[in-house]
This record gives sequence, C-alpha cells and structure tokens, in this order.
Amino acid sequence: MKRLKKLLFLFLATCLLTSLFFLPSRPPKYYLSVVALFRNEARFLKEWIEYNRMIGVEHFYLYNHLSKDDYLTVLQPYIDEGIVELSHIVTEGSDVNQWNKIQCQVYQDCIRDKEKETLWLAIIDTDEFIVPLTTHNLQEFLAPYEPYGGLAINWQIYGTSSVKKIDSSRTLIESLTRKSPRDSHQNLFVKSIVQPKRVKKISQPHYCKYREPYFHVTEKKEPFNPKSSLTDTVSIDTIRINHYTCRDEEFFYTEKVRRLKQWDHTVAEPSIDHSRNSEEDLTIAPFIPELRTRLFSDKDHL
Repeated sequence: MKRLKKLLFLFLATCLLTSLFFLPSRPPKYYLSVVALFRNEARFLKEWIEYNRMIGVEHFYLYNHLSKDDYLTVLQPYIDEGIVELSHIVTEGSDVNQWNKIQCQVYQDCIRDKEKETLWLAIIDTDEFIVPLTTHNLQEFLAPYEPYGGLAINWQIYGTSSVKKIDSSRTLIESLTRKSPRDSHQNLFVKSIVQPKRVKKISQPHYCKYREPYFHVTEKKEPFNPKSSLTDTVSIDTIRINHYTCRDEEFFYTEKVRRLKQWDHTVAEPSIDHSRNSEEDLTIAPFIPELRTRLFSDKDHL
C-alpha cells in the first residue's frame, strides 16, 4: 500500500510538473506601448498622446527631463487612469554625445524593466508621429512583423511652415504641413518599434542591437545594416514617421535653440532651416478629424 501511494504521488507530481512546463506563456499586458523623454513640451503632449492612443498605443512610459512648464497638469489625468507611467531624469548632458547616452540609458532600462509587460515598444520622441498608411490601426499594421526583432521606420522631416505659434484651436498636425523633400538625406534616418524581449542592447537612439537570430527590417521586411541609423533609400509606402523637429517658431526660438547650442558648441546662433518648408504634404490629414474630436469636444477621452 505504501509503495502504491508513493507511485501515485510520483505520478501526480510528474503530471503537475509536466503541465506547468507546457503551459502557454502568459501574453504581455500590452500589445503596443511607447517610451519617450520630453522637456518643456507641455502644450504639445496631449495631442501627441491622443494621436498615439487613436492609432492603437495602449501605454506610455514617459520620462520628464528637467521640464519647467506645466506638464503635470496635462499628464495627471492619464497617470490617474494608468495610461501613463511618469519618471524623472535629472542628468544634464553637456553635448549631443552625452545626451545620446542619457536617452539610451533610459531606453535600455525601460526595455529591461518592461520586456514582459509589452510585446511592442515604440522608441520615439514627442515630436514624432507614426503614420501607418494601409490601416489606421498600428497594432494591425505590426502583426505581420512579429517574427522580427523590430520595425525601422523612415522619417519625413517637417519645418515650422512659417507658423509663429500654433493656435490653441488647431492641432499641430493640421498646422504644420510643409516638409523637406521626400528623399532628402535626413529622411534616411529611422526610428524603431521593437520587441523588448528580443533586444540585446541600445547604444543609439534610432535603432537597437538584437538577440540572435533577430534583426530589424524596413516596411518592406528588408533587413539593412544592423549597425546603422540610416537606410539606403527612403521607404515610406506603407508607414512613415512625421518628425516635427522644430514644431512652431515660438518653440524653436524658446526651446530648440537652447538645445542645439548645447548639443553643438560650434553653432553660434541656430536658425530655422527653411528647406524643411519646401513642399506641402497632407498625408496625415485623414487622421485629423478624429484627433480634433478627441482634443476639442466635451467628451472625456480618458
């Protein structure tokens, strides 16, 4: 009888361990999240958050970098709802190389801390708007790229469109409609949406190094130089990133100039690059009506 009980115990224990071993892994809490740093960008944050939520971003890991404006008033409702996690970075970089190290450390820490919490993580800035062109749902767009480590998306760089200050009744994306030529060199740069569990290291803000056998691809599922922030050609047929690098002229002169002088000590007095206002582009226009509803109607969108 004792032998039978022992055998039964061993059998049940083996069944239990086997079942635990073969249980499917728990899916991440979020399919798509964003990590970003910001500084003195309060008047642009709500639009950027609502735009990203509109295209399918579920969660935001945001890092305040020494802001002196009223950013918390904008973010607090999202924090209360669990949509935004806010952290603070107090290190000040003296040049662009130090600033890149600050960014990359933030991204690296976020990737390691959240790799089990989100399947996809977009590593972008708050002046960058991902624009999927075949669907308005970025989650739907990303599904075919799940076998890869990350999706690298080319920029389209926008200027100020000669707008002094964006009117409070208008969105940024409907106000700033002029950009640099499609195939200009600066638009060879990419930003990445990655699967954190497949990332090995991030040492540049634009791309990651991946755990073998994973790598990043373009929109066409074509791999490119794993050690480069630039593609060989600009590829924006199905997805792009609108990069409103200067925003409006007020932001450029009150905030961007300070950053440019800090990053590059050889620049005496930065000026607006008017080549970035060279052509009109309304590709993002189909997203504007819903975004305006989210921002300007009485409905609570949180």
